[in-house]
Amino acid sequence: MRLSEIAKQFDGQLIGEDKEIKGLKSITTAEEGDLTFITEEKHLKQLKESKATAVLTPFKLEIDIPQVVVKQPNRVFYKLIDIMYPTSHPTGISPKASVGEGAKVGEDVYIGDFTFIHPTAEIGNNVKIYPNCYIGERVKIGDNTVIYPNVVLLKDVEVGKDVILQPGCVIGGDGFGYYQEGGKHKKITHIGKVVIQDGVEIGANTTIDRAMLDKTVIKSGTKIDNLVMVAHNCEIGENTILVSQVGIAGSSKVGNNVILAGQVGVADHITIGDNVVVTAQSGVSKDLEPNKVYGSGLPAVEWSKWKRILFYIHKLPEIVKKLKK
Repeated sequence: MRLSEIAKQFDGQLIGEDKEIKGLKSITTAEEGDLTFITEEKHLKQLKESKATAVLTPFKLEIDIPQVVVKQPNRVFYKLIDIMYPTSHPTGISPKASVGEGAKVGEDVYIGDFTFIHPTAEIGNNVKIYPNCYIGERVKIGDNTVIYPNVVLLKDVEVGKDVILQPGCVIGGDGFGYYQEGGKHKKITHIGKVVIQDGVEIGANTTIDRAMLDKTVIKSGTKIDNLVMVAHNCEIGENTILVSQVGIAGSSKVGNNVILAGQVGVADHITIGDNVVVTAQSGVSKDLEPNKVYGSGLPAVEWSKWKRILFYIHKLPEIVKKLKK
């Protein structure tokens, strides 16, 4: 792809020689033939040491290599990745797959080796299901969805269009619900479902539990990282981001455009308003109002210093008592 094509397609300005681009790389790994990008002047020193053939930049640079000036070079770079490295999927149904008689399977579907499709499942057009997946009773999968290896969709899970399920995620397992009888924990049978709306991505080894009676819902456009836990009866709003190791307890409701950073824990029956950001390792034990940033996670402190801090924390009641005298 030539630099002039990139400039034209993304409403940019080419400064320097019109060269052919063969690859896309970071500043530090780029070689001859590669295009890289910068977003701030602080990266200029690295760029001058780079072997890149050309650069995407938001402003004109005093450099020797060609440059394409665009408004948002990082976004242009991401779109160029899709153009120059298009994702391709296999086609056809493997003879080693088990597709139940009566299952509804759309056109241009791929079903990989050793994947099981229940006879009551419904699979839309252009769906790609990689090897070793389990698609259970009454599962519905919308058009253009991609399901990577070792994904489990248990009974009554509904997956929308243009969804991506990364390897190993489990959707529709029983919620963690028990009652006490005779001094023992008795399991509460869960008969609800999980609904994943359009355009959602769910990361590797993430689990989303079915509702006890109604629905656990992940709304459209939401992106969930690896190793996230969403418990029974939860509702996650539109275009929300759940970063790795977030845990959300049962019957909680998370609004639209929320960001829960890594290792945030949310107690049960909590409501988090729209446009909230919760910083990493914070615990949410009460409802959060919309349009605010919340956080309680402590940054790492040198251990000997932290022990001294803890010493004084334990002394606080005694100190406060003396101050009141």
